[in-house]
Amino acid sequence: MARKGGRAAAAAVAAAGRAVVAACTLLAFAPAQAGPAGADGEYFVHQVEPGDTLFWVAQRYTGRADVWRELQALNRVADPYRLPIGTQVRIPLARIPVTVTSARVVSVVGQADANGAALRPGMRVDEAAWLQTGADGLVTFELTDGTRVAMPPATRLQVKRLRVFAGTGLGDTVMEVERGGIESRVAPGGTGVGRFEIRTPMMVTGVRGTRYAVDAGQPGEPGRRANSSAVLEGTVAVRAQRAKRTVTAGHGIAIGSTGDAAVHTLLAAPTLRAVPAEPIYASHAEVGWQPVKGAIGYLVRVTRDAERTEAVFASTVTPPAAALTGLPDGAAYLEVRAIDRHRIPGNAAIAPLTVRLNPPAPYTVEPAPRSTVHGAAVHLQWAAVDNAAEYRFEIASDEKFGTPAAQGSTREAGTQQTLAPGDWWWRVRSIDAKGQPGPWSAPVPFRILPPAPGVAVVEDNGGALRVRWGAAGQPEAFAPQAYRLQLAEEPGFARPLQDQRIEADAAALPRPPAGVYYVRVARIERDGSESPFSAAQRIEIHEHLRDGTGAPIGTASGSVRRGG
Repeated sequence: MARKGGRAAAAAVAAAGRAVVAACTLLAFAPAQAGPAGADGEYFVHQVEPGDTLFWVAQRYTGRADVWRELQALNRVADPYRLPIGTQVRIPLARIPVTVTSARVVSVVGQADANGAALRPGMRVDEAAWLQTGADGLVTFELTDGTRVAMPPATRLQVKRLRVFAGTGLGDTVMEVERGGIESRVAPGGTGVGRFEIRTPMMVTGVRGTRYAVDAGQPGEPGRRANSSAVLEGTVAVRAQRAKRTVTAGHGIAIGSTGDAAVHTLLAAPTLRAVPAEPIYASHAEVGWQPVKGAIGYLVRVTRDAERTEAVFASTVTPPAAALTGLPDGAAYLEVRAIDRHRIPGNAAIAPLTVRLNPPAPYTVEPAPRSTVHGAAVHLQWAAVDNAAEYRFEIASDEKFGTPAAQGSTREAGTQQTLAPGDWWWRVRSIDAKGQPGPWSAPVPFRILPPAPGVAVVEDNGGALRVRWGAAGQPEAFAPQAYRLQLAEEPGFARPLQDQRIEADAAALPRPPAGVYYVRVARIERDGSESPFSAAQRIEIHEHLRDGTGAPIGTASGSVRRGG
């Protein structure tokens, strides 16, 4: 029979997704108001709309109008031409033709596999596949109707059924969770829900909307084989060994080891605090929130998409704070939920995050970490970044850079600055062509010490040369442990005539024969390291006239000529 009037599919979809992962997982569903209303056990449920007839329902879902008599008997329909609006018509799932389909992997973080093979974005997941995530694994895959299924860490499940009801475009999906949890955003296009069923060792949940969550617990974890489900929006039908419940928005259900079921009100969403409002220039961040009364812990999650289906971070924490890691560049979304004593996660607090990792921080070259620079001039050098238009640098006396002692911008991959002796930190960041900065490099600690002092010959008595260097007056904090003094016949000091460690600022060297010589000095620091040598001082030594006893006879001009 022809159906009167046109039809508009009336599935109301939640505007913002909410999903949680970790020991428990959470989804919420916005219910379809009419038309396809999901499955109930072995039956598909159609909610009657204006103009529906039993003949049309039979034709649409089974492909055969003559099945109307079976549906009439099953549903006790008095008039197949006049179906009361809003009532439900059950159709045996066995009567609905199906075609086998597959799912597409959308997102993978950490360790995850299908039938033992590592998962990658873009791969296909087929019916009967076993999927597993490791302790750091997060996976999201998408069904043909746009339904997204997310697996938190430490989850193992089998895709028991992955099909589409012929002629309807509605999915026929059954997944069995062996351990861990599962979260989904079902039929986001508003076309209605076919069968989307999640089974655990202790319960079966069926969709009556768009989002909800199921947790099967972990083997060997005390008290955690009690399964649970929580609903933020819409309604979920739950069947257990000794109970059958319909769970509405704002409630969760816990199934005990005996199969008993108890429905509980979800805890309130935490009040977020210490959440960065400005861009985060790192792949990590600290967040916090006000404690929630009755909470034994919190589920914390970060997703890369506004629908919150592609998780990049997930953790369960006890204190009202968390350290986020692995944040991607761009927009991200933080979710926090309080977990009650029944291990059911509550309503979500959500906050947008902005992460800027590009252009990337340059690789710092010098000064190297914990290195020492001798002299006031320090040369900062870093590796060039391809998409950087310029660089911004800072130098400070503490790693927090509260009050930089020097800062500036340059288009070059380096700069020279003048600093006083002391302990310093430096860092650099890239700036793109639009003037947007990327993250800072890690702070690099370094030390500046005075350079090696200049050396001079102050006396030649014919038997020894007395040399001195300008170490007087320097602060005790920067004084070296000793000095290294060298005398050589050539400026390269390849074969020094003298190479001594001196623990003073002067020394007496044996007088060499007349000729040209070079002398220099270096600092030996308190950690045993040495500074670069001072510039070599050139000296000319002349032969002394001697008396009958061999003693030198002095001359007015002296016996040593100093030169550079």
